[in-house]
Amino acid sequence: MSTQNSTPPAQSGATGIPAATGIPAATGIPAATGVSPSPYDIECQYVATAPTTLRCSKCNRPLMTKDARRTPTGYVCPYYVKARVATFYTAKPEQYVIVALVALALGVVGGVVLRLIGNIGLFAIIITLFAGPAMGGLVAEAIRRVLGKVRGQYFWLTAAIAFVVGAAYFTVLPVLVLFLVVSPSALFALIPVVGVGLAVSTMIARMRI
Repeated sequence: MSTQNSTPPAQSGATGIPAATGIPAATGIPAATGVSPSPYDIECQYVATAPTTLRCSKCNRPLMTKDARRTPTGYVCPYYVKARVATFYTAKPEQYVIVALVALALGVVGGVVLRLIGNIGLFAIIITLFAGPAMGGLVAEAIRRVLGKVRGQYFWLTAAIAFVVGAAYFTVLPVLVLFLVVSPSALFALIPVVGVGLAVSTMIARMRI
């Protein structure tokens, strides 16, 4: 009768844990891949110039207080703001020229209309309070229709300057002349100027939405 020689597995010391068999034990620590993970969420060129506890809410990099830009989702660095602006505003120089030409032409028309309204008399003030904002809204809408979906960061400023230049000959220049000759009607001549101011403020508000 043959006797089987059963040898118990080798154990390490008094712990009762089987000795190593050539298979690595699971430790829960991932194996090294040779690539060290970045401590930041996204790539960014911004580098803080001094120690700070503030961090960018987008790239998680240390952020200087003087460079922080406040947004609805937290403080961000200037490079993130520039990147967002570059993707949102896509206007080219020739489109700024178009904005200026449209606003200049409509400024001339608006100046003539406001000048005619100013000659009505007492009711000119009431009419101007309604005509000015309506005119500014029409200019903003005309520019939007001409350019379509193209957006420019300084469209509003270009349009405002061009509109004032176009309307100045019919609104601002007569006022200056009347003030120089000390005419009593100089105060009534300011009514078209008020209309231009209302038109420009409404146009800027519409174009910056």
